[in-house]
Amino acid sequence: MVRAPVVEVGQGKVNLVANQAYVVMSFPSSIFASADDNGDGGLDAGEIKAHLDQLQAKVQNGLRLWGDEHLAVWRYMVLSPATRDTSTPEPYAPQLAVIGLAAWDTPPAVVVLTDDLWHPPLGNALMKSGAPLETIKVSVTRTQDGQVLAEEVGLLSPLQPKLEFFAPVQRHIANFAHHGFDHIMAGADHLVFLVALLASGIGVRRWAALLTAFTLAHGLTFGLAAMGWVTVSASLVEPAIAASIVCVAALHLMRVHVALRSELMLVLALGLVHGLGFASAMQEEGGSQLIALSPYPIWSILGFNLGIEAGQCAVALVLGLWVWCARRFFGRSLDVMWQRAAGIGALAIGIYWLVDRIVS
Repeated sequence: MVRAPVVEVGQGKVNLVANQAYVVMSFPSSIFASADDNGDGGLDAGEIKAHLDQLQAKVQNGLRLWGDEHLAVWRYMVLSPATRDTSTPEPYAPQLAVIGLAAWDTPPAVVVLTDDLWHPPLGNALMKSGAPLETIKVSVTRTQDGQVLAEEVGLLSPLQPKLEFFAPVQRHIANFAHHGFDHIMAGADHLVFLVALLASGIGVRRWAALLTAFTLAHGLTFGLAAMGWVTVSASLVEPAIAASIVCVAALHLMRVHVALRSELMLVLALGLVHGLGFASAMQEEGGSQLIALSPYPIWSILGFNLGIEAGQCAVALVLGLWVWCARRFFGRSLDVMWQRAAGIGALAIGIYWLVDRIVS
């Protein structure tokens, strides 16, 4: 058994030299919990030796390097308990060091790193359920004759198991647009706000104007927060988002008529709050760090906001189809009924979230 050199916990390095990739990474030992024979939470040299074939197969199958859509072949791999610098406190769990060499037939331009180690394979899984979710900071360099030609950094985690390096700017925009679309679709409070806002008045011109204003506003604050220029506590932002739902729903139910210009100003103000909410959620998931580490941070922010806008348009499209179908079969007689129902539902949910977020 070869003992690995000091590997910084939670770090990974990939050095690209021509068609070869030299890999040094550390992973939480909890990922390989079934190889922990003595149950101490870590893997010692004896346990690694006893399960070496199984562990190497898991790492080689789970940690994959793609170059220009071609999978690199692992040439060799060494596994060892990760040694650490004990002069500073170490908050991380015990780690397993992975040192290996993978290669392609030809030098790749774009490299994609995928990690399925957090997800147990079918059959004899090596990972126990409930393993901690940890983030690995991966640095990828391209060198020639000992000189670093390019370097990019990404964050690998169960929530972000795929990273692209040295990709063209349009790929970064597309990737972050996907992030933005998924984010809005998974954000229940943002969806409730949109439905309450759109249901309070039906009209293509109104919807287009409000969605554009909302995007501009949340795009501004999200960008500022993602770059670290604005910081607001989530304990303030989350109740404010719930309050924005209550505000929009209450105005609708009280039948307060607001001119479109004034309504746009209101949506701009509320959008600023929602942008901070997007940034807060992305920070928890590590997404804001991805933007900060991106070689194209401005384009990444633009891509994220394009994804958010696409999600908003999808919500408006679904709601528009509902209005069209309802009017086709029932005329306009159901308009007031479903609009009021949407307002009441949004108000109830908003009040619940507001109270819950203030109390907790």
